[in-house]
Amino acid sequence: MKKIIFGLLVTVSLQSSAQDATADFKKLQRLEGTWSMQTKRGITYESWAKINDSLLAGKSYRLINTMDTLLLEEVQLVRKGSNIFYIPVVQGQNDLLPVTFKLISTEKDVFVFDNPEHDFPQKINYELPKNDNLHAWIEGMDKGSYRKSDFYYKKVK
Repeated sequence: MKKIIFGLLVTVSLQSSAQDATADFKKLQRLEGTWSMQTKRGITYESWAKINDSLLAGKSYRLINTMDTLLLEEVQLVRKGSNIFYIPVVQGQNDLLPVTFKLISTEKDVFVFDNPEHDFPQKINYELPKNDNLHAWIEGMDKGSYRKSDFYYKKVK
């Protein structure tokens, strides 16, 4: 009897986690569109597109002048079962191999993706858009010191 009750509890727990991941992934779809941020090096853009109910594809690029674009990174937001992963491929880093960050928190519409084994950053954070504003930041230890970089975007389209 104890095995049956335990089995039911595990099943209910897994279904609840999968439902949470589905709801969280729907919230992340608010990233869809193109966002821009003025930097010292030019205008940086981040674009997101919904591919299907479990995949968002993103890319970050910089407009060098009115004609040239520099790709900075490509990203996939993937829902697999009860988990969501942020998987970037950054130009000039990690031999162009993807690095996986797992969603660990969604408090107050701030989505925190974590990979404690990565050199820097260990956390990638997205605060869901408010009034066409998007705040993202990366943080973690870098060569023995804590470092954080903020990115403030405005919705373009």
